[in-house]
Amino acid sequence: MLIAFERAACKKTFFEFVRSFWSVIIQEEPIYNWHIRYLCDELQYLAGYIVRREKKPYDIVINIPPGTTKSTITTIMFPAWLWTQDPTIRIITNSYSADLAIEQAVKSRDIITSDKYRLLFPEVIIRPDKGAKSSYENTRAGARYTTSTGGTITGKHGHVIINDDPQNPAQAASAVKRVEAVEHTKTLASRKVNKENTPTITIMQRLHTDDVTGHLLKTKKDKIKHICLPAELSDCVQPPELKARYINGLLDPVRLSREALDEAKIDLGTRAYDGQYGQLPVSDGGNIIKKDWFRYCNRGDFGRIYQGEPVIFFGDTAFTQNTDNDPSGFIATCKIGNDLYITKAQKVYMRFPDLCRFLPPFVISAGYTSKSSLRIEPKANGISVIDQLKEITSLNITQTPSPTDDKETRLNAASPTVECGRVILVGDIWNEEFIEEVCGFPNKPHDEYVDLLCYAIDYHLKGNKKKINKERLYNELY
Repeated sequence: MLIAFERAACKKTFFEFVRSFWSVIIQEEPIYNWHIRYLCDELQYLAGYIVRREKKPYDIVINIPPGTTKSTITTIMFPAWLWTQDPTIRIITNSYSADLAIEQAVKSRDIITSDKYRLLFPEVIIRPDKGAKSSYENTRAGARYTTSTGGTITGKHGHVIINDDPQNPAQAASAVKRVEAVEHTKTLASRKVNKENTPTITIMQRLHTDDVTGHLLKTKKDKIKHICLPAELSDCVQPPELKARYINGLLDPVRLSREALDEAKIDLGTRAYDGQYGQLPVSDGGNIIKKDWFRYCNRGDFGRIYQGEPVIFFGDTAFTQNTDNDPSGFIATCKIGNDLYITKAQKVYMRFPDLCRFLPPFVISAGYTSKSSLRIEPKANGISVIDQLKEITSLNITQTPSPTDDKETRLNAASPTVECGRVILVGDIWNEEFIEEVCGFPNKPHDEYVDLLCYAIDYHLKGNKKKINKERLYNELY
């Protein structure tokens, strides 16, 4: 009797299924904030059209912060529940990472193969010959196929597409990765059993104006139901009537308390916080770096705190006298305490011989000593400058590590350091040009200082962390 009652309750309501099977995959005590029931009801409503093979009313885009059980509900529990409604349903799930996508598929399979599920739903049996981690089928022709952004899913078609975090924050900072995620989303749309019936469920945080959500809202408009649940009450909440469900201005005062959100803002920086928690893909002002994040000190104050720390120079070279082209850019930097000081910055338009003659007096005038180094971006031009200066001077000169990400990705990674006030500009005439270029990126014609700032932060404030940790470990052991 109890078995029949629980079976009926789970089949009738997706939320009851979530409550019933929570402990199968999650050890922590459940916290059923109102948004969980709301999302379950929305998915259940859409499931009715999937099961009846009726024309779908819309696709769903859900924007919600991390740590809100979104993947557990949508990508792990929902596919397992769909098979209780109709075991013939074929499901395609996607995530930005193949490992993550497989992990979610495995957890869903763990539910289906659990003793409780087999007791309540004996009609759903995974085929032993087709029970892989990434893709599996049941004995009623139902299937789950798993892919990841950039991956392939040739020959497979689904009655529902679940696109869970198609891009991560680091990828969203890259224009190339954003395009890849959007193009992959288009590919998923071609994997439908029936375009009129098969809905796409996209669930993610807002990461950029041109992320997958931005693309779908622009191109599909009224064919999308947009559910937007920022961590804090704002005009971004969709549908608007959900504002009344926020408690003291918070979406989930337990998981996402004021203290937790304040810590997240410190950890991520304002821009990333606004996207991931506020569902605002661009901070006020629209720039990655804001002007008021930089700190300043005058030359006299710098002279009083400077204790002979080595001045490290960074260069981005180009051989041209044409001011329509990119110039060569250089900055002088040093680390004092845990802060990065930029003591000089200059751009020049020079041919190769003139540039090689310019650099020695430039670095000497900016504090070069035997402890200093000149580190140049290893483009074709940069390598030539390095080789020539090594031959004609005694300067300590080397190349910066070749970047693996584009400028936008690197500047996003550097932005929390700037926001926390760890980059200090020594007052001089170059300050305005430097600030305008860095804070105006990517809408400025030149971006040499963007590269140089990222190199300096990586070298002074990030590059030494591993060394410091190794030294601390050595001292503790010996």
